[in-house]
Amino acid sequence: MDISFLKPPSRFESSVKEFWIWKGVNVRELPWILPSYECEMVFHLGESPLVETEDKQLIRLPKLHLVGPQKRRWRILSESNLSLFAIRFYVGGLYSLFSKRGDELQNRFPEITTNRMLVEFSESKFNSEETISDFLISFLKQYPGEPSEIPVYVRFALLELTHPATSIENLCKKLGVSRKQLDRKFKEIVGLPPSEYRTVHRLLQMVRNPEHYRKNNPELRFTDLAQEFDYSDQSHFNRDFKRISGSIPNEWFAEYEKMSHFYNQDSSYTDRMET
Repeated sequence: MDISFLKPPSRFESSVKEFWIWKGVNVRELPWILPSYECEMVFHLGESPLVETEDKQLIRLPKLHLVGPQKRRWRILSESNLSLFAIRFYVGGLYSLFSKRGDELQNRFPEITTNRMLVEFSESKFNSEETISDFLISFLKQYPGEPSEIPVYVRFALLELTHPATSIENLCKKLGVSRKQLDRKFKEIVGLPPSEYRTVHRLLQMVRNPEHYRKNNPELRFTDLAQEFDYSDQSHFNRDFKRISGSIPNEWFAEYEKMSHFYNQDSSYTDRMET
């Protein structure tokens, strides 16, 4: 099993978070995949797997597909190990590069069929990270769609809502927009309303930090974690975590090896906007 994360070229780094490669990953070692606003383009080198959503829907993934913003948990089901590579976008990245609306991709895994490079897509050609990176760069350059500018007030809201205590009503007043206007534009670009984006961001920040796992930090106390992420009390933290992840914190943070399949030590949207 081999997992690696590659940095995208500078021309895409404001919209593309990373190129991500799996080779021979055992599906049985994977956790449920959490809700997320980060879209992906996924290229399966072997047979594409079946996925199950938290509402028991079964979906056979296309060999080449997008992963839209997800409001639900889902997991991969497969008889064999997985080999794939993917492009992971920052929030709104597909919109800014190709005018792909988040609300139209929400909870979907649409097939990629509109690129002439795919005619020559075959596993034998991708025998090195350099080959994969070159293919993905060329693919992005040729992918159909025109850039769309994310409005300044939405960019500001994306940053403000990374703070769990941010009041959306107060944020709208600061921005000089109505709650309806912010909700509409947020859903169009991100695929989630502001309140869900804020909730999902808090959970992803929590689970992507290696120091929150027992293996790396045996002295971790969940009361400290709840306080760090602005939960009013431990019971609120436990309920919220279980509702979104499907697991209680003590179970989830004992499984660092499973999470490491999906997350390089995270460079967050906030970090990107500040650099």
